[in-house]
Amino acid sequence: MLQQLSHWTTLRVVLLAAVLAMGIPISAVAEDGTTEVRSVRFEVAGQLVYVYYDLIGVATRVHRITVTLHRESDPTYLYSPVNLVGDIGTIVFPGQDRRITWDFTKEFPNGLSGDDYYFIVEAAWEEEQGISPLVWIGGGAALVGGVVAIVLLSGGGTDENGGGGSTGFPQPPGRP
Repeated sequence: MLQQLSHWTTLRVVLLAAVLAMGIPISAVAEDGTTEVRSVRFEVAGQLVYVYYDLIGVATRVHRITVTLHRESDPTYLYSPVNLVGDIGTIVFPGQDRRITWDFTKEFPNGLSGDDYYFIVEAAWEEEQGISPLVWIGGGAALVGGVVAIVLLSGGGTDENGGGGSTGFPQPPGRP
C-alpha cells in the first residue's frame, strides 16, 4: 500500500512539472547576445489583423517593439498603426509566437485596397533608467515590515479610563 502511494505521489510530481513546463515561454538567444525579430507573419480575421513574430534575445532584457506597415508596389508607403494591442510597446520579453492585434477598421473604415502589404516588426533593447523596480519593492517591503513590527511590539496597555488596551472596553471580570 505504501509503495502504491509513493508511486502516485511521484506521478503527481511529474505531471505537475510537465504542466508548469508547458506554461514557461521558450526564448532563444542570438549567438552574439543581440536582439532579433524573426518569422514575421500576419493573418486577417474579420476586422482584425494578427501579426505574429519571434523575438530572439536575452530573456531578462526588456524590449521596445514597433510595427510599421509597408507596401511592395510603393516603396515610399509607410504607415505606423495606432490601434495595436498585445506584445507591442516598451515592455516585451523575448519569446516565440508573440502576437500583436490591430483593429484596422478604426483607422481604415473602408479597408485597404490591394494585397501587397507587409509588416516590419522592429525591436530595441531598453536600458533601465532611474531606480530599479527591485529597490522600490524592497523598500516597500521594509516599510510594511517596520510598521507591522511597531504594531506588534507596542503591546497595548491601559487607557486613562482603566480599560483594557486600545479598544476602550474594560477588562472582563475574573473567575469566581
